[in-house]
Amino acid sequence: MENLDNRVRYTKMVLQQALLKILQSKHIDKVTIKELCEEAKVNRGTFYLHYSTPNDLLIEIEQQFIDENMAYFSPYFHQGYETSQLAGMFTCILKNKEICRIIMGKNGNPRFLQRLQEMIRKGVVDGWCKEFPKYSRTDLDYVFDFIFAGSMRLILNWIEDGGSLSTAELANRLDRLGHYCHMAISEFLKLK
Repeated sequence: MENLDNRVRYTKMVLQQALLKILQSKHIDKVTIKELCEEAKVNRGTFYLHYSTPNDLLIEIEQQFIDENMAYFSPYFHQGYETSQLAGMFTCILKNKEICRIIMGKNGNPRFLQRLQEMIRKGVVDGWCKEFPKYSRTDLDYVFDFIFAGSMRLILNWIEDGGSLSTAELANRLDRLGHYCHMAISEFLKLK
């Protein structure tokens, strides 16, 4: 039985590696099962034992990334976080920069970032609701969406340039940008 489990793990590993290699130059929607199997050196039947589509495989890769790094993301599921926790998350991203570049980048699944955004939205916005009680949840959701989108772009740029800023510097800059976005919320109230 253990031999079978090892073969399944090995098969999934080579399929994952093959998909990540293909995604370096091709969007997930353009990846075919045929090319994936050729790259992984497995037959189509073996692929279909585990997955229906290349996107199913990518979703499994994304989930493994989240599961393996949950300690870095968990502060965002609860109300509030510290800048040092943000630096810890960036350390995790830098350690996994190739996979992050692929799954968060232009060839990955855009639904991954949406999923990640929704996973952390409640904890962050709940914390902001307590911190800024005079602002509506809708206004805070707008700010969260703005900060999340900008943060992801900044993180991808940081990965692409090899992490030239330290994780602490990047965390501090994002924290400051977030602070200035909070200040902009008061402008929403003036518009009403």
